[in-house]
Amino acid sequence: MFDINKEFSLPEIISFLENRNFENVGFTNDHAYINASGIEEGLLIESTDNKVTDDNIELAVKVLKELKKCIDNAHKWLEHFNLKNDRWYPEALDEGFEISGIYVGKYECGHFRKPLKEGFTITFSTKNYYPCEFTVKFYKNMHPFAVEEWVL
Repeated sequence: MFDINKEFSLPEIISFLENRNFENVGFTNDHAYINASGIEEGLLIESTDNKVTDDNIELAVKVLKELKKCIDNAHKWLEHFNLKNDRWYPEALDEGFEISGIYVGKYECGHFRKPLKEGFTITFSTKNYYPCEFTVKFYKNMHPFAVEEWVL
């Protein structure tokens, strides 16, 4: 039974997904949700009628198994942000970033309605307080192609 307060390690989540064990997964209208240790917003996977496609399960497992590589690739995009001239938060990026959420499935890209992309996103917040989050978008082939900044 899904417990909103219970968190799981990445190896535990990988095992749940590989074994198609959804006992510790919460479902909303269009997402499966797993609380992940150290990831504030957890892992979201696109679902329909409380079912997750095999493709999304396999991609989620691959992302979690290769998370370090995904983070390293995402950081290459995040390195372009510079706040040294910011009046209020010049040191906000000095400590780096931490993952605040992972999403696997179809998502929009950009401000204009475009065809949905299939892949995954990793959202980061700064370790030093900064009132924004940064979402790095990846294709299914694990390559990042965009980053969006979100004001909190």
